[in-house]
Amino acid sequence: MNKEDLGTLMQSTKKLSILYIEDDKGARESTLKFLETLFSKIDTARDGEEGYLKYKNAKYDIILTDINMPKLNGIELIERIRLEDASTPILILSAHDDREYFVQSIKYGVDGYILKPIELEQFFTIISKVVKRIDLEKSIFEYQNNLEAKVEEKTRELRHRYYHEAYTDLPNSKKLQADILEKDFNYILLLDISNFSTINKEYGKVFANHVMVKTANALEFHIHKKAKLYKIESDRFIIALKDASLENVHDYCDQIVSFFDTRNVKVDDAEIHITFNIGVAKVQDDMSETLINCEYALDKSKYLGSRHYEIFDNEINCFRDEKEAVRWLRTTRTMILEEKIEPYFQPIKDVAKNEILKYEVLARGILGDKIIAPIYFIHPAEKLGLITSVTRMMINKSFNFFKDKTYQFSINITERDLLEEYMFDFLNEKTKQYNIAPSRVTFEILENITLAKNNAKITQQLNLLREMGFKIAIDDFGIENSNFSRLLEINLDFIKIDGIFIKNLKKNNKNRTITKAIVNLSKTLGIKTIAEYVEDEDIYNIIKECGIDYAQGYYIGKPKAGLVL
Repeated sequence: MNKEDLGTLMQSTKKLSILYIEDDKGARESTLKFLETLFSKIDTARDGEEGYLKYKNAKYDIILTDINMPKLNGIELIERIRLEDASTPILILSAHDDREYFVQSIKYGVDGYILKPIELEQFFTIISKVVKRIDLEKSIFEYQNNLEAKVEEKTRELRHRYYHEAYTDLPNSKKLQADILEKDFNYILLLDISNFSTINKEYGKVFANHVMVKTANALEFHIHKKAKLYKIESDRFIIALKDASLENVHDYCDQIVSFFDTRNVKVDDAEIHITFNIGVAKVQDDMSETLINCEYALDKSKYLGSRHYEIFDNEINCFRDEKEAVRWLRTTRTMILEEKIEPYFQPIKDVAKNEILKYEVLARGILGDKIIAPIYFIHPAEKLGLITSVTRMMINKSFNFFKDKTYQFSINITERDLLEEYMFDFLNEKTKQYNIAPSRVTFEILENITLAKNNAKITQQLNLLREMGFKIAIDDFGIENSNFSRLLEINLDFIKIDGIFIKNLKKNNKNRTITKAIVNLSKTLGIKTIAEYVEDEDIYNIIKECGIDYAQGYYIGKPKAGLVL
């Protein structure tokens, strides 16, 4: 081994500890002097038993042992150590080169066999291999430790990111969900910055984010000791209160409003006045229910303007009605997706012939054994953007119902049905599929549709339906801004006079006059009239006297799943 390699080896061995076991005093002392040139920390033992005790009480990088020793020989010592420790390098230093010793040393995983007297080249070669192995194992160990530390650090960082909002570094909604399960919060305040979108538009997103951070800092600095601040989506914060009474909640909300009334948020050279709407709810077992209640309260607060707060109370009608409306949104979606909306049929009588000639198709929801009136699902269907699905369902199911019958029938359609321009192709397909003549079908539209801002497109679609052979009726005529010039543009077949005039005909002469005027003008234009809400025989006789062509109402027949003949 050259001088440079020896220097490198000694740099490594000086950092290592070695246990040297030798029963011969002379050999031990001479070898020890040699080892001291390489190792700084050396322990010695005079026999195998002493060597084993020292091994048990300390940690050594290398063990160097003789073979023939009293009490516990070298092989027995190695066997005992290897039962507990398979990794510490063990070297044998012996004058014996018997084959049996070599075999046994291999069996117990000895790392090197050095013959006495020590031959330096052999000794340095074996020590060098052992030291390289030790250095490698230490490097791997340190790398693993460093890697674990880095993984742990990265895990902490990712966990922090997962539970904190990016800009403000405040706990986020995920952290809120976790905290609610562990902490004794009893009220949640949902804060929404009023008109934050205006700040975004006027100053840009980067500036708006700075405003958000400054606002968060102001809230956090003045947070109550029994409260915790969270940043959730968009321009919203949540404050969770612990051990708060209703009076405390009112006080805390008033303090927030007052604080921002007297202080602006400063970003660069600009001062921004921040106001909040706040929705408050008591914490429920179901966190999603708590946040939904906060949303209801926040909506009511916004209705009153900025700088207001509302506390959710299930006993207050507006909150109860709003929750019921949301429930019907879910129910309506389910009924539409599962096609649980069915056609019911109300008869329409020809007054002159005194016989039923046609039926109006009316939508009814089916929930188990309950029949749901359209008042509960038509408006939700419009809000969901699914009203055309209801219309398609009614067309398909009513066409299927009347395919083997001769009666005429009418179906209600909406402004959305006309604006989406799907009806031409859809009706062509369904008339062929069910062999329904278009002349048997009347489409009813509300009067206000004819006055809509898209009336030109609507008129075009209605006239296209008439060209296909379908008939058109105006429903609830007389309650909107009735405009006969618009009716001429549409080429109507029927006018259905609104029930507000019909049901009071017995007592209100003015209603009779209006009804007769509508009938006379309709006859002049060649439009047939239908009276709704014909509830009894007296009203039936009055509309007959007024010259109305058709009668519809409970006196004629209630809506049924089958036909009233």
